[in-house]
Amino acid sequence: MAHIYPQDFKYAIVNASDLSKVEFDDGIYPTSSKDLRYSLDDSQFVIKWDEHHTPHCIEDGELVPVSILSWADCHALMQTPAWTDPNPIEE
Repeated sequence: MAHIYPQDFKYAIVNASDLSKVEFDDGIYPTSSKDLRYSLDDSQFVIKWDEHHTPHCIEDGELVPVSILSWADCHALMQTPAWTDPNPIEE
């Protein structure tokens, strides 16, 4: 069985208004809208897919991501104040 590493995926930033265009049953992760990671202002979310299989909704242009990123670029973006609260509430 082949290992799957974060670097084996393409990552896309998608506008929240395009959620209905995401085909979760076509190799997109997470596999459900309830598991998406949203930006702090809820305007965008991130999805990923195996770099060897572009989902049909993206390939045919139905879903146009804001950007398509490598793992390193997506990881860096997730560390920014738009995606991670720099002052989280501690309990």
